[in-house]
Amino acid sequence: MKFKVLFFLFFLFFLQLSYSQETENKKPVKFNHDIRINAIIPSNFGDNYLAKANDAKLGVGTNFSFLRIYDFKLGAGYDFIPYSITDITLAGNIKRSEFHTVYADIAYEIKITEKLNIEPYIGFGGAKLKFESDGRSFGNQKGNNFRIGFNTDYKLAKRLSAFVAICYLDSKLDINTSPEFISFYDNAKMFQFIIGLKIH
Repeated sequence: MKFKVLFFLFFLFFLQLSYSQETENKKPVKFNHDIRINAIIPSNFGDNYLAKANDAKLGVGTNFSFLRIYDFKLGAGYDFIPYSITDITLAGNIKRSEFHTVYADIAYEIKITEKLNIEPYIGFGGAKLKFESDGRSFGNQKGNNFRIGFNTDYKLAKRLSAFVAICYLDSKLDINTSPEFISFYDNAKMFQFIIGLKIH
């Protein structure tokens, strides 16, 4: 799955880049500088470790869109979400979990009005689930994830917008355990409800 997504992104990029060389006067490719800083309200679900044995806290995230191809924007981002343990029978001696993800994404800007935009996006990245207790690290799980969602931007000033967003995030994590427990610990599914500011 990850190779198909990456191939699609690179194919789209080079297709648009080659087209831009034929139409220089239209300048379809240019550097972009949208920076998003936001709070994340996560909602985990499914039969998995984060949903069943943890209570999600308020997370934070940031995203930088660095290249624009017509109305497509390529970017990268980072999310951090802390969790407290609610079921020690499933978590063991762990007192807290931390979910980290770094990702690349592609968004498409749709102008609704002079001040209102909608940006659907898809992305792919790496994930790390860290385990801690009393200041000590108890290891981590690594994996990858796929995201899809949309931002709704409202312009407040020339270089500043407020935005809200909804994102679905599906993560696959590496795990070394008994076969009957793998399906519980090798995935995480969540909806993210997001609010923040965009500097553009």
